[in-house]
Amino acid sequence: MAQFKGIPELTTSTTPPEGPAQSGVGADLLDQETAKAILQHTLSLCTVDSAFDSSARSMNPARFGAIDDDAPLRDIGRGSCGSVFEIPGTGYAIKKGANTVAMWNDFNLTNCAANSYLMSLGLLEHAFPERRLPRVPMARYFNGPKADAFWRSHMTRFPRPDRKRAATFHLDHILPVPTRTREALVRRFFVDDEQTQRYVLNYPDNRDCLVRVYFGKNNPSNHLYDRTDTLRNFPLYLDQAKEIGIDIDALAEEMAMGLAVLHWKAGIDAQDTEFVIGSSTTKAFGTVFSDHTSQEPPVSTMDDLTQREVQLWMLDYDKASKFDIEKMQPFTLLERYLVAVTGNDPYFPHPVLDVALWRVFRNAYVEASQIILHAQDCYKSIVLALPAMLLDEWEEWGALDVDADEFDPFERGDDADDADEEEEDEDEGEDDDAESDDEHRL
Repeated sequence: MAQFKGIPELTTSTTPPEGPAQSGVGADLLDQETAKAILQHTLSLCTVDSAFDSSARSMNPARFGAIDDDAPLRDIGRGSCGSVFEIPGTGYAIKKGANTVAMWNDFNLTNCAANSYLMSLGLLEHAFPERRLPRVPMARYFNGPKADAFWRSHMTRFPRPDRKRAATFHLDHILPVPTRTREALVRRFFVDDEQTQRYVLNYPDNRDCLVRVYFGKNNPSNHLYDRTDTLRNFPLYLDQAKEIGIDIDALAEEMAMGLAVLHWKAGIDAQDTEFVIGSSTTKAFGTVFSDHTSQEPPVSTMDDLTQREVQLWMLDYDKASKFDIEKMQPFTLLERYLVAVTGNDPYFPHPVLDVALWRVFRNAYVEASQIILHAQDCYKSIVLALPAMLLDEWEEWGALDVDADEFDPFERGDDADDADEEEEDEDEGEDDDAESDDEHRL
């Protein structure tokens, strides 16, 4: 897990820490069972939460057009590609990075993925009526280092250390999980010390909490987190997800649907792409009231920015590549896809760690891929066979991967025997680095 070693007791952040009235941590801390119940509810997909936290508060002025164009941009995350800054009073953020080529790639592939998401929604809703396709933030307004007009108007809005020209683009801001979810995460997974837990909850950066879904690995540490750990990009490992009782099958299916769209609609390999649980106040399509002619118009339909819908998101495409599925040699395409999915952080279920969960993921991926490819009606028969072939090669990789040696205390049924057999395999494989740097992107 990414860490802030030596975080000072007093912060110089321009954003004040959440006080008791804001975050609820002034009251008694949650008990363990209450925290577990909250996580079961708020990390369930499609949950609508009305917790009135700092993110909703900062966006509320946007409902009535009271946006301050000179308001300082707030740092909400830093990563290898760049930094992300919240635009106060709006539903948008600005991503800024020194590598213009990587940022331009990220801008274009983000929108390729977002467009593919929109075009695939109707295709998959009948086959997966109880599941939702992971969302993709839309990118807008790319500005390079030489965009003089942009930098004249925005330079002083960035924090002082970030006032250097670089490549930027605006994009949809993926809101963090609600306040009570953060409180429950701290109660369940941080050291059982009231002072430490209050410190973590009140540290300003920890408000920007997205949850990375790491279903390909169990927690590599037996230690609880402490005040040097961050809630930004909180890693939820497979054993932790099982322990709190969330619906891992639902998450695995939605992850599979999203990966199928990236592979077979967008033609993107998803190298280093993240799958995170976040929230949003916006909808992909405009709202239509079917009975609008039979009732009086409402006073207002402005979005209630305190109503947060929790869902899975797919983001970050700066290291990803796009391919022409029809023109590329099929087995070369498979190789590129396999390298990307197995070289990423352990978001996807592992073929050996939990065989039952892998089967759920595999079945959903193959079905979604076939629906997407058949709808395009332009590919050779060999292309239609590629999704299942990719999963076959993925399973061969999984049988040799050293991470399969981990013991899973939550294995289901006969899967334990399969995992035990893999413990005897001494072939070397790739070691997924689940503790990547703090990259709260959106």
